[in-house]
Amino acid sequence: MRNLFNPCFLWALVMAALTGCSSADTKDSKTVTPAIAAEAPHPNLLSMKVNGTVWQADHEVTGIVHPNGYNNAILIGGKKGPKDKTEQTFNLNLYNAAGTGIFDFVSGNKDNSEVQLANLSDEKYLYGNVLGFAFHAKITRAEKNPTVLEASFEGVLTGNTGDSVKITDGKFYYHE
Repeated sequence: MRNLFNPCFLWALVMAALTGCSSADTKDSKTVTPAIAAEAPHPNLLSMKVNGTVWQADHEVTGIVHPNGYNNAILIGGKKGPKDKTEQTFNLNLYNAAGTGIFDFVSGNKDNSEVQLANLSDEKYLYGNVLGFAFHAKITRAEKNPTVLEASFEGVLTGNTGDSVKITDGKFYYHE
């Protein structure tokens, strides 16, 4: 009975159950893939076009659904480039967002939802946030534990130099 609680024994038992214990000829039988390995994980992704040019986060892609202290908040973010003062960041924060749905929001909205793109260049260091935006986001999956967040988005962000950028083809995929 003591061997039943040995972790190595339990692991061997699970593996035997998943692969089958029969030593019969299996030439005509199909290979069975365990359910755990049936679907390879999709890499987390944050991408969009900024004035027609592809922008894709290459690190710190993050999705958060209803973080502690913020009921009904959905947070999307990611960073691109070197981890220094030129690092570009994108954040999309939806408040009063209970789950999936379509969210159209502008600067000064009653829910305080916001979006920003920072550090496109030394001169153009902030778009959106307090400078202005008009945005559309569609949340297609929003699960808290484990976090699964999928979305698409587009809109216009006003910059610190008075110009604006158009965001199109925004895609977000985050699975914890």
